[in-house]
Formats: sequence, structure tokens, C-alpha cells
Amino acid sequence: MKRQSRLAVALLAGASLVIAACGGDDGGSTTEAPSTEAPSTEAPSTEAPAEELTASDVGITETTIKIGVAVSDLEAVRAAGISIPETLTTEHLFDRWKVFMDDINDAGGVNGRMIELVQLVWNPLDPSTFDALCAAATIDNELFLVLNGTGLSSVARKCLFDAGMPLMYGDVLTQEELATGLVIALAPPTEVVAEAGAKQWVETTDVAPGSVVGVLANNTPGGTAAGSAAEATLTAAGFTVKKIELNSLSGDSAAINEEGATAVGVFQAEGAAHVLLATPFTENTGFWNAAATAGLPFTLMDVSSSGCSPFGLSRAPAGAVGSSCTTSYDHSTDGSSIRPDTEFEAQCRAHFEENFTEYYGGPTNPGVPAGQQITDSTGKKLNSDYTPQECSIANILKLALEKAGINPTRGSFHEAALGLGEVPLALIGGGTGLLAPGKPFAANAVHVVKVTSASVETAPDANGLYNGCAAPVICGVVTSDWTSITD
Repeated sequence: MKRQSRLAVALLAGASLVIAACGGDDGGSTTEAPSTEAPSTEAPSTEAPAEELTASDVGITETTIKIGVAVSDLEAVRAAGISIPETLTTEHLFDRWKVFMDDINDAGGVNGRMIELVQLVWNPLDPSTFDALCAAATIDNELFLVLNGTGLSSVARKCLFDAGMPLMYGDVLTQEELATGLVIALAPPTEVVAEAGAKQWVETTDVAPGSVVGVLANNTPGGTAAGSAAEATLTAAGFTVKKIELNSLSGDSAAINEEGATAVGVFQAEGAAHVLLATPFTENTGFWNAAATAGLPFTLMDVSSSGCSPFGLSRAPAGAVGSSCTTSYDHSTDGSSIRPDTEFEAQCRAHFEENFTEYYGGPTNPGVPAGQQITDSTGKKLNSDYTPQECSIANILKLALEKAGINPTRGSFHEAALGLGEVPLALIGGGTGLLAPGKPFAANAVHVVKVTSASVETAPDANGLYNGCAAPVICGVVTSDWTSITD
């Protein structure tokens, strides 16, 4: 990493101490003449002395705030034979958080304390490692809270919450998780997105009420909640719902994808005219490919980790192309031009480039999946886009810590975060969100994107787009305006 300068993610707040001194005899022998000034009538100062820094809560000492960062063990994934770009490493995932904390520490820390990060690692292919991560977070280390942008299993999250561990998360959670009072999230709850996705489909479909509509969910807490929310919305609109749940808790990805392919036949046998998906992109390949072959139309709902994010859609197979998705994530194009960055997004991009241009050998390119480098059909090299979740969460973290008091507690931090009001967001919710009492998630809106095909063989057009995508990967092209989920 090369750090030429640091870009602050929020305004620094400071406090000044006012010290009053009183004079007296200078030690000489000269006798002073009696004073002719009237006696002072000013009352003695009642200002309380400055509060001393204390070890105010778990993970807080007089000098440090210890925070865990949960990242995937990508080396283990690579060792299992799954192709991952060389630049995408476990350490790089951690560094994408560390550079923000370095900025805070270089500027003097938060209210006199330095932030100390602890790396927490799990293997996405080995469910048993979720327990190890939880133990590292709640037993092996004394942490104030845990950060994760996306991907942390609901099993690991439950373990953290059961231990009272606060979490800042960049993706969707269930309403039950948000109700713990331990979470600050960027994305709307699973149930809210599922309801919005089903409602969007109802409002735009030409399928007649009374028809059978399928819902594909899974048996994780989030999957069950999303499937039930979509089912309720469709039923209220007059449709007959056939819901199928995949056994995601088995941990057998091959079996899960086979279940998805089998579900296509079941939906067809039930006469389903359309299917709404409430399953993660990692489980959808079997369904997507079988549905494409059978000609069964489907719509995605972004109710799981990275489901319809730019990264998630870039991993979708050809069978997903042409479907649509209701999501709180923003995307780079509307098919005709690249959307310009907001002011906050431009700051996030500049910060990423100041830290990682040397690492990637060049600046960022919109639409390139995080951690990836691509050479297009003309030989042009495109580098990883900036990472929006880390940037958004780091900003909220700093603001909330500053507001939580000289000696913060987990409770005062959560209260401070919910008192921030409007906060800027990068590539989610249309650029801004709201944190408020009773609303521990920031994004206020969703929109619809169409899954669009592009590859390294796709030639760029005159606007520099690849079949409407900002990079030569399968992407989401924005097809609707933002719709509020808080009205």
C-alpha cells in the first residue's frame, strides 16, 4: 500500500479545556499597598473537572478501542480449487478496513483513544469455522464491536448476538436480528426487501391474480423470513403461492443446487407462471440453469448477502441474464452511460485510490468487481472498483464513536449511532440513508436492475460500455427510479 495522503471520512470534533489559575505572593519582601479595587463579586467556578479516560466497557481501555474485523479466509477457498483473483487475499480484505482506522489514528484517534483492529477469519466453505470466529470475537479477545461488510453467516451472527456482541454490517439482516439492539446495518431488513420485491413484481406483471406464483427460499432464519414476507405480499394481492425451501443448513452446496434444479420441475407441475427467488446467489446456479432451460421466468429479490450487488451479479451464470432484481444496492449504469459519483462516493473512490493504486497497478474503474482486475477485448486493463461498504461503515463508526462520549459504552455507542440522522452512503440506497431510534438500518429505498450479459469478449461501445455494463462482466442495469421503503 502506498499512502501519499489521508482523506478524512468525517469532520474531526475536538474539545478544549479551560484552566483557570490564581495568583499569589511572589516570594519577595516588598510590602504592597492596599488595593483600591472593589472586591470581586464573581462566584467561584462551578465547572466540573474534565472527565478522565477510563476502561468504560468491554474492549475499551484508557488508551484504545479494540474492534474486530470479520473477513473470509480466501486462501482456504483458493486451496479448494475455486478461482479467485491473485489480488483478492484475506490480508487485502483486512487492509481495506485498516486504512480507514489508520486515518482516524493518524488524526489523533477518537476522543483521545486509538483504534486497535483484530482480524477475525472464517472459511466460507467450512461452516465449522463460524464457531471459531465467534469464539475469537467473544472469548479469545475483548472486543468493543465487530465489523463486517458482507458475507458473515447468520449462524455466526447469532452466536455473536447471543454473547451480546455489537455488529456493524453492510448487508441485509432479519428484523429479529435488528431488534436485538446490537446491530447497525446499511441495507434494509430481509423482510422489507422481500415485501418490496414482491410488491414491485405485482405492480408490473401481466400475470393475472389467482395464478400460481412460486417462491424459492431456504431454511435459514433470513431465508425463511424473506420467503414468508414474499408469500404474504403475493397472497394479499390475490395470487396462489407455491413456496419451496432449500436445505441450506446442510452446508452441501452441490446438494443445495440440485434441490434448486429439482424445484423448477415442482413449480412447473404446480402450474407456476412466475417464480420469485429469496435465496443467495451462491445457491441459485442449479435453479437458474434449470429455469432457463425450461423457460420458467423468475425475478430476484436481494434478501441475502451480496445477492444483487455488483459483486454478486458478476458471479451469476448465463441462466440469470434477462431476469430482474429488486435491490437496495446501486449500480454503475442505466445501460447508456456511467452514473457519476456523488460527493461522498468520490471521496470513497479517492481514498481507495490513494491507498491501493500501487497495489493494483492503476486507478479504479466503475463496475469492476471488488478485488478483481480485467483485461478487455481491446487490451485495456480495468482495476477493482472501490469498496463502498467499508467506506460507509467507517464513516458511521467514527461519527458514532465521537458522539458516544469520552468514555463510551456499547449502549451509548448504539444510541449515538441511532442519533446520527441522515448519513451519506456509497452505492446503496440512492446515496443517503437515515439512522434513527427504531431504525438501525440506513438505506431508505430500493430500485430494480436488469441482469445483463457482458464478458471479456464484449467490445466496448462509443460510450465505453460493454452491452450496457460499466465493465465486461455480468452486471445490473438500472431500470427504475428509487422507491421509498419508509413511507
